[in-house]
Amino acid sequence: MASGVKVADDVKEMFENMKLNTQSDERIRVMALGIKNSMIQITDVVRQKDIKENSDAFQEFKRIMLEKSCCYIIYDCHYEKCEQGGQEDLVFSMWTPDTATVSSKMLYASSKGAFKNLLKGVKHVLQLNSREDIDSMQDFASKLGGRVLSIEGKCCGQA
Repeated sequence: MASGVKVADDVKEMFENMKLNTQSDERIRVMALGIKNSMIQITDVVRQKDIKENSDAFQEFKRIMLEKSCCYIIYDCHYEKCEQGGQEDLVFSMWTPDTATVSSKMLYASSKGAFKNLLKGVKHVLQLNSREDIDSMQDFASKLGGRVLSIEGKCCGQA
């Protein structure tokens, strides 16, 4: 790693749990990670049971993206495609908003390599820099490729 940042052990354990526990209310749907003290650490976890009735995992994914703070996010995305039906894939996103400091954006970009071996099982890797990248489900769906009909059971109008 060019930045010298390492991945904390609990991140590795939580990521494995995210991949394996797919059937209960304890299922991890969104995990946010930040860099503190030269370590990539968990900053937020949203489990299936934490998602309120009027929300969904996509809304929680968007909520974690703060206006001026960089982070990494792993999102257990449930979506449906015309060609393949229902999908459940892990999406890794590096959120480096245009409003973040240059030094923070550089630190996150140079530390992304710390995840190379950890990310086995991630289907999509995204670089997100502004709210426009994910403002609507259509914007996000276009990043998943193919014709996405719905995300988290909600129509996204890409048919």
